[in-house]
Amino acid sequence: MIDIAETGPGNFIVSAPSVSPDHDLGAGELTYTVEIEAGLPFDPSATADAIDGILDDLRGWPGVAGREFHPVAAAGELRILVATPGTTDQLCSPLETNGEVSCRNGESVVLNARRWAFGTEDYQDAVPEYRTYLVNHEVGHAIGYAHVQCPGPGEPAPVMQQQTYGLDGCRRNVWPTVA
Repeated sequence: MIDIAETGPGNFIVSAPSVSPDHDLGAGELTYTVEIEAGLPFDPSATADAIDGILDDLRGWPGVAGREFHPVAAAGELRILVATPGTTDQLCSPLETNGEVSCRNGESVVLNARRWAFGTEDYQDAVPEYRTYLVNHEVGHAIGYAHVQCPGPGEPAPVMQQQTYGLDGCRRNVWPTVA
């Protein structure tokens, strides 16, 4: 079983990108770092590779909003942080995350390590899918998308629906292009 401390030291290990962009950055492209709070049981390189794959997938924001994302080793426009629940609360303030949810606050996309490790009730059997939803949802906020509601029973949940709190009759969906 994975052990997630309630609060960590608040310092982060930055994962160096495994690949370099194959072109110069263009308009609408964002750079980002992937950072793991020290002491968490997640391999920084593997976590960064997972996040890079999500942000590079055409079912995601590149396919919907025409946005492209490029990992960098430092000074990214976005910091994607995997943090303990207590550190998440601090970094998300004034939003009250109560050690339970993730957020986007300024240039920080803060992913709650407990959610990264275990998902939610609706995603207990599909944690990798939940991680995809989580990254797409919080990065969606960073590029200007707001929360939306379930469009109707049996419909795919929009990625900007707060699926962490429940599906409200919708079906699981982790990609912006599906809904």
